[in-house]
Amino acid sequence: MTKRIIGLTPVESDLILNYLFDVYEKNADIQVRFNWKPTKPGYGTSAIWDNRSTQHRTVWDHEGKQPRHGTRVTSLAEVPYFDPESKSQREAQGIKSDY
Repeated sequence: MTKRIIGLTPVESDLILNYLFDVYEKNADIQVRFNWKPTKPGYGTSAIWDNRSTQHRTVWDHEGKQPRHGTRVTSLAEVPYFDPESKSQREAQGIKSDY
């Protein structure tokens, strides 16, 4: 977890980081809730995501239900890519921003 932004005062850094952590936890536009559904023994629901642009966090509300299994797969050689001309999700959906 990020603790400090280099080049800012502790007060400035804390203000920005607390805001970002709050957005990350509460903004439904950047969250997905996956509902695991068992089908038959040995089969079930699968989820795949790209950790280059997402974070995984579990919600411990499945205790006593069907077992879950996770396997982490990572890429070793891909160079990160950023397109400065790309649109945000809101822009791509035609949602106007207040800021």
